[in-house]
Amino acid sequence: MDREMTLRHYRPKPTFYLYALLFALATLWLGSEAWKRGDLVWWVMFVGVAFIAVRMVLASFARAEFDGQTFIYRTPLRKPHRVDRQQLALVEMGGRRNEALIIGYHPRDEQGLVTIREMRYINCVPLEGQGELMDRLLEAMPSAEK
Repeated sequence: MDREMTLRHYRPKPTFYLYALLFALATLWLGSEAWKRGDLVWWVMFVGVAFIAVRMVLASFARAEFDGQTFIYRTPLRKPHRVDRQQLALVEMGGRRNEALIIGYHPRDEQGLVTIREMRYINCVPLEGQGELMDRLLEAMPSAEK
């Protein structure tokens, strides 16, 4: 089967799961310290780290798939992003230590037509095989057609 038409699934990198776990553990520790000390500074740190931990744990359940025509990115508690190849406008790698895909696309209007006046972005978590996914998405972009 053609590489372009093969459905591939992508999950977060193992290091991303480790980061989520470490933030969850830090939240538990900060919560216990805030409870013991009762100081406002400890509660502020606890709330801040807990917020980051919850977002990272939820993001660790993110899933992406691409079949050569449609890219779908799912994260818990959010509506899935569904982007057809005609909507793709930007695919790049962002970040320094934990590089992750950033995908820009033109949304569809009420009639289902692609509108180039607006652009939306998907900031993916670091995915296993994201280099290969990036290559496949770049090949599928409308500007790459011959």
